[in-house]
Formats: sequence, structure tokens, C-alpha cells
Amino acid sequence: KGEYDKALKMFEKALFIELATIGEQHPSTASTYGNMGVSYDSKGEHDKAMQMHEKALQINTAKHGSQQHPDTADTYSNIAATHLKKGDDIKALKMYNKSLKMKLATLGEQH
Repeated sequence: KGEYDKALKMFEKALFIELATIGEQHPSTASTYGNMGVSYDSKGEHDKAMQMHEKALQINTAKHGSQQHPDTADTYSNIAATHLKKGDDIKALKMYNKSLKMKLATLGEQH
């Protein structure tokens, strides 16, 4: 129904709890930042969305290092979607390709 403000309030509550209990660098915290980014994107607030996706990416790359990981691939895909909505097709394509390459390497073509 497009209740993005309500969703964002719930994600903010979840984030508050996660930061207090499991900390900034936990994969669940990264997931919450990513979900907030998707919600901001849906509201048309692409700069806020990008900030959230970049936080998720920082956590995922810190957690998984240079390893390819599905969580990191999903974050690159979210970043690509935001670039696309901002009208930057070149950056979007670069991020989508990075995500696809990582997903193929970690999950395979049949996933």
C-alpha cells in the first residue's frame, strides 16, 4: 500500500535495538540499513537511500572482507537500483554487473 513512513519507523526501532544489543557491525544491522534504503528509495528519497545502502555495504565488506558473499551482492544490487532511479544508468549497470558476478560466484547459475 505504500506505507513507507510506517515501515521506516519500524526499521528505525529495529535499528535502535540492534545498535544497543548486537552493534553496528552485525549482519542484521546491515540488513536493516538495506531495508531502510529500499524504503527511502520507494519514497523517492534517493540520497537518503544511498546513505543507508552505503552503510550496509560498509558493514558487509567489513564482515566478509574481499570474499564474495550473497549479502554483499544484494547490497550492490540495491545500490544499482538507487543509481537507476537517480537516472545514472552507467553507475547502475556497473553495480548490477558487480552484483550478478558475485551472485553467480557464490550461488551458481541454477539458484
